[in-house]
Amino acid sequence: TRTLPRNIASTMEFLKDLNVDKIRNLAEDAYNQAKPKSDVEARVYEVLSHKNWGSSSTLMNEIARDTYDYDKFPIITRLMWEPLQTPRPSAWRVVFKSLTLLEHLIKNGSERCVDDARSHSHCLRSMSRFNYYEGTVDRGVGVREKSKQLVELLGDDERVREERTKARQLREKFGGAGSTAGGGAGGKGGGGGKYAGYGNDDGW
Repeated sequence: TRTLPRNIASTMEFLKDLNVDKIRNLAEDAYNQAKPKSDVEARVYEVLSHKNWGSSSTLMNEIARDTYDYDKFPIITRLMWEPLQTPRPSAWRVVFKSLTLLEHLIKNGSERCVDDARSHSHCLRSMSRFNYYEGTVDRGVGVREKSKQLVELLGDDERVREERTKARQLREKFGGAGSTAGGGAGGKGGGGGKYAGYGNDDGW
């Protein structure tokens, strides 16, 4: 019997695995890539894609630096919270990546990230009920565990300070120190005032 060429066989295998949810995820990524957006939006969309891999620490750190900018901060948080406030179970990968980005910002971003996360504690707690199965595989377990870890972290001021200090030391060790988009503690969106107290806001 004749066998199909490898490229056709692999295409057929790909199509066989497609379902409505996967098609929607692919379309969502394509739409986010194509629509007009600022540099900061492009970075966040890249981090929160449906692709089956994580984001580089360099990209995550660029977003963390952007949180020190007064104008960029609300753009980042809006895009990050959207998948968490209206979670679509089949988009479990984006939900998990949003939580991962949030964790990175709590540890590396401006102090406003900590307060913003705490103001969304109800949303994080609701993630404990997140469920999605692909066949017999529980894809929601990572979301549930990550959200639980974040709720526990945000409930402990001392631990937040420790994590932010460790994150700053790692950045300094690997050459990540520098000025933020907002100029650090004295810049456009830096620390001080309402957001002071967690440390690390002059760490970039």
